[in-house]
Amino acid sequence: MVRRTVNGDDLLYRFFVDLFEEDSTLAAELPARMLATMGIWFPLDVYYSWPVLLPWVVRDPHCRGNRKKGIPDSWGSPNAKGFLTDDNSLIKALPKSLSVVTPSASPLSGRRMGSEFVASHVWRKVRHENLASRLPLLNSFVPNLIWLPSQVSKLTDREGSLVQETLQAMAWQIYRNAPVAPHLADVVNEAWNLIPPPERHVSLPPLNHFEMTPRFFSTRERRLQTVVRALHRLERGQDLDEKVVTSRYSEGLPHVPPAERDALRDYLSRFSP
Repeated sequence: MVRRTVNGDDLLYRFFVDLFEEDSTLAAELPARMLATMGIWFPLDVYYSWPVLLPWVVRDPHCRGNRKKGIPDSWGSPNAKGFLTDDNSLIKALPKSLSVVTPSASPLSGRRMGSEFVASHVWRKVRHENLASRLPLLNSFVPNLIWLPSQVSKLTDREGSLVQETLQAMAWQIYRNAPVAPHLADVVNEAWNLIPPPERHVSLPPLNHFEMTPRFFSTRERRLQTVVRALHRLERGQDLDEKVVTSRYSEGLPHVPPAERDALRDYLSRFSP
């Protein structure tokens, strides 16, 4: 007889699934409290200056390849439109050096994230035929990102679930009417137009957020300008003179059709003042 086992994390996940599917006051109130206690957001000053953190990156779940099927790893390469393909690694790493600010005493207070945190997308299905993470505008859109323990993140992936809808309502209330830099207003409006309004309203608890540093902002600007400079050099028929984010991206970008590179350059120009 084959002995079957169960993982502790899976047991915890199943407990929460069963709990939130119950019709009870506890089930209705607990998701917002759980997400506020365990989740970490980017603060509003990041949203103001960098509402799309990695505008040249798009998620491709197949970019890591498949050894059994003989499909090579292509992570970090450009896709047909010139966007760098990522498996969520670049998104996950964005706040790895940042401390967490909490509204009250918490094990997270003043600490950096350790293992078992996941960069979660708040919305999966949006007003587009593709999932939100497959759209460069939404893949790193600040309102679409929260860092959660892995088992809590799995709960938010259940389409139409109470936890997912609560998370979406929280993100909407945090960011939807928050200001952005004037030159980014059109970009942000375009992003929000892709996102359906939440079907529920929640009382927003105090939230955890990452503590920003000048280096975080300067890194965002430097990476953007590296990609833009590369596109300009290729437009002029010049070779690339510096590494562009990853070696594979540097090697592959010259082979992207010129019309697609031009379109990418024009798109990225919207993020600069």
